[in-house]
Amino acid sequence: MLLNDQGLFSIGGKNIRHTHRRGLMKWNISIDPGHTPLSMSFTNTTSELLVATSSRSLMLINLFRGSIIRQLDVDDNVTVMKQARVICCGTATGRVGLRDPRTLKEEHSLMAHTGTIGDLDVAGNIMITCGFSARGNKMMTDPMIKLFDIRTMRALPPIPFPSGPNYLHFHPKISSIILAASQNGQFQLCDVSNASNVRFFQANISGFLNSIEFSSSGEMLACGDSSGVVSLWTEKPDCRVNLFSRPTEFADTPAPPPAVEIGDKSPLSLIGMPYYTSELLSSWPAKLTFEAGQPAPKIPPEVLANVKMIDFVGYAPNPGTFKRNQNLAMARKARKEMLDVPKFRSEQDREKYFGKNTQGRDTPQGVDEEVVNAVPLANAMPKYYRRVEIKYSKFGVEDFDFGFYNKTSYGGLETHIVNSYCNAMLQVLFFTTPLREITKAHINANCPKEYCLSCELGFLFRMLEDAKGANCQATNFLRAFKTIPQANALGLFEPDQPNPSTSYATLIQNFNRFVLEQLQSELGMHMGTVIIHRDYDKDQMPSVMQQIYGLKLQAISHCQCNSQQARDTYPFVVDLTYSWKGSHAKSTKDRFGDVLQHSINRASSTKAWCNSCKRYQPTTQFRRLQRPPNVMSINAGATTEEDLDLYRSEDKPWLPPRIALILDGSKLTVKELGVDETSIDIASETAEVAMYDLMATVVEIREGKEVPHLVAHVRVDDGESVPSWYVFNDFLVQPVPEIEARQFRKRKIPSVIQYRRTDLKQVQDLNSLRTSPDPTYLRTMVLLNRRREKDLKISYKLLKPEELPTKPGFLCALDAEFVALSKDETEIRSDGTRSVIRPSRLSLARVSVLRGDGPEEGIPFIDEYISTTEDVVDYLTEFSGIKAGDLDIAHSRHPLVSLKSSYKKLRLLVDLGCVFVGHGLKKDFRIINILVPPEQVIDTVDIFFIQSRQRKLSLRFLAWYVLRQDIQTDMHDSVEDSRTALALYKRYLQLKREGRFEQYLEEVYEEGRRTNFKPPSKPMAPYEGQTFTVAGVNITELPPQ
Repeated sequence: MLLNDQGLFSIGGKNIRHTHRRGLMKWNISIDPGHTPLSMSFTNTTSELLVATSSRSLMLINLFRGSIIRQLDVDDNVTVMKQARVICCGTATGRVGLRDPRTLKEEHSLMAHTGTIGDLDVAGNIMITCGFSARGNKMMTDPMIKLFDIRTMRALPPIPFPSGPNYLHFHPKISSIILAASQNGQFQLCDVSNASNVRFFQANISGFLNSIEFSSSGEMLACGDSSGVVSLWTEKPDCRVNLFSRPTEFADTPAPPPAVEIGDKSPLSLIGMPYYTSELLSSWPAKLTFEAGQPAPKIPPEVLANVKMIDFVGYAPNPGTFKRNQNLAMARKARKEMLDVPKFRSEQDREKYFGKNTQGRDTPQGVDEEVVNAVPLANAMPKYYRRVEIKYSKFGVEDFDFGFYNKTSYGGLETHIVNSYCNAMLQVLFFTTPLREITKAHINANCPKEYCLSCELGFLFRMLEDAKGANCQATNFLRAFKTIPQANALGLFEPDQPNPSTSYATLIQNFNRFVLEQLQSELGMHMGTVIIHRDYDKDQMPSVMQQIYGLKLQAISHCQCNSQQARDTYPFVVDLTYSWKGSHAKSTKDRFGDVLQHSINRASSTKAWCNSCKRYQPTTQFRRLQRPPNVMSINAGATTEEDLDLYRSEDKPWLPPRIALILDGSKLTVKELGVDETSIDIASETAEVAMYDLMATVVEIREGKEVPHLVAHVRVDDGESVPSWYVFNDFLVQPVPEIEARQFRKRKIPSVIQYRRTDLKQVQDLNSLRTSPDPTYLRTMVLLNRRREKDLKISYKLLKPEELPTKPGFLCALDAEFVALSKDETEIRSDGTRSVIRPSRLSLARVSVLRGDGPEEGIPFIDEYISTTEDVVDYLTEFSGIKAGDLDIAHSRHPLVSLKSSYKKLRLLVDLGCVFVGHGLKKDFRIINILVPPEQVIDTVDIFFIQSRQRKLSLRFLAWYVLRQDIQTDMHDSVEDSRTALALYKRYLQLKREGRFEQYLEEVYEEGRRTNFKPPSKPMAPYEGQTFTVAGVNITELPPQ
């Protein structure tokens, strides 16, 4: 057993258990057969436990979550472990391994005995061991106590103990005194520095001694024997077990059962079922029970209305409502579900041109004109809280109608990405204006970090700004997030197979704290920038994150010797602690303001180092607020039903729409205000008042046995209209009444709450941030190749200074190639059709951007290959032209850059207003994860397309017929494809000027119908006529018809 402030940790049988001090089990880990736990020890942190099992392995367990986070294989079974400066592991072969408590790697080893290590202990640099040694053909208890200096890794003179030591302990107060005990009850106290100073004792035991331990004060000794008797030994009558004891915690006294009065009219259900031994009358024998089957479905009324009887048989026309041989009950259910999901875009287009009815499926989930002002029923869960999922057709995710779920001007975030549970919190961060602007300014700075969350947030926020209601993806941000080892150690990654027991509320609260701390470390280059003007100390100018989220607190440690230590801290998140925790009953006076005030000025008692006493002493630690934050981010931390009952108040919402922090010296008061209250009465004239409005809440939605998900409520204040509330359920965005953000039903669990100071707009100054794009970055080339630059195949010419785009309209041609990082996940239905569960994950591998005008038209100024650290499952060489080794920084002969570097250039071109020409750019931009305004995209797929034909033409076919060129004969090449698309666009402009483009496009489709829209195997004979060059492509003028 091990004990700490969190409770008791024990191993036994096949279980590892954590028990609360009050006796309640907090978690239990069952070990597979053959993996019996043998020993355990804490590491150098308070959140990890190291357990050794009989299968020659070590398991590292997270104490807070009760889960195994790491496993290591070892050479021998570890029978005993003790924690000191290193973790000492005694094995079954007599060897003691010394492991680093951080990495768990074995640094040194000592051979102590020839048999199993029985026990060991460490004090300072001295380690003592006892165990077994071989005598003849038997293993006998070694009659010596072995001593080792773990600083020099050498053995010291042993101490004899004739009875054979089985248990060893150092005295907790006198580290030179050793307690050694044998199973027959004999024990001795001896001095390490003076082995002759030995005192022997005999414990009166029944059976054999199986445990012995000092109290923490060192004034008592407890001996336990095999008969279950514990005897206590002491040197003085007024001894103490612990020098500093905490009150004993007992389980809550159960409430007495209510009195039940039984009268003549009382129902029998008042009395519980009695115990019985005979079979009840309701227990039918098996021979009298049989399956009745499902009742026959009712015939639809539209069929009965048209029935014609001939003899005894009725005939009716099929109304077309249901398919033949279809289960009507299941069909009605499927039809009802279909009304809540959109049709694919391709299906809508077919119905649009062929006139089929689309009634009933053109309205987003739950959208109603009255829903914004309506107050939902207490137990009804609105449709906009349901889990939304992307459906895939044969045309991929591009065929899914995201607009069905979002009729607003704000962008939603897609869900088919790993760790997409962060979407709700990312929306809250986006609508935090100072943070959005500082991250946008950060992408214009020279940030050398490849996986920088601040840069990726800036890119994502720019995309959400341009969304105008379109859906976006947080792919690049979540990819960078997944590369951070600290996030993995904190358990912030979504499990591979989420289940209903996964607590997304805990995940998002931990993510909230982590991402703010990470942004603080990454935005250090903006130190000294003032974006919010407050009364700061000139010698302690806060960082930009401290200006936005920082609570300036003074942490004070008060020792029992009356000495105090104070230091300033800047936490970014307030963790709510509820006042009734640890007491027997919840207080009826608990208001949100009281809980928040108690959480900010939280006090605790712990053992800490005292500089005056020069040792660890019990200290009281408390905090004092010195400056309120501008944006207050709060983790709800509601984990028990008592906590959640506060939020589920039936009278009025427990969460206030407005609060005020009154700071009078070191005294903090939190008052709850109504939404229309703009002033408060205060007694002191020197008190500082900070008023806050509720800006956002993130809640976890739990519906039955489904996997929970997260939803954000955000108060959008764009400065142009009255602030209104919206719900962001991944890619579902919809206005909601204000009460929805503060009301928590049984299936809504509060997670993150955010308040913002009412005067923030007046004091923030964002003009000092550099948000205008810098076109000179297009002339940079940061290569990752290990080869010398002269050995690389660089096929592009950087833009000259005079070529840099300075105004919107710069024409360029673009094409990209991709590789697959994972294959698509499909399932085969009962009818044999395949259904895509999750599509393959593609990553940008090459991007080429060509000049669209000028003397060097058609020459690329970007042609970069993108290095990736993830495993590539398919290079898609036939379609991408990428081969194995092309993306390897050690062997590739192509110019390799990071994804962030390439993306930053594309983002810069978009922000500069450049116009992109290409073929199928919509899909390319989607995989690149960049949103380009439609007015900046010229797609030859849409130019050479007749909607009534329902057929889009390939680039290869258009190049063959329009340009008389054979392309993609071997494999794709992004430079060739982008140059071809540019030539097609220039050809379109020429035909448009001549007024014969529509007629020519009809000829293209006629030729395509004749050749099945595929170029013939043999080259087409060239036309007779004038030949000219466009974008490096030779084009022959068509003869007149």
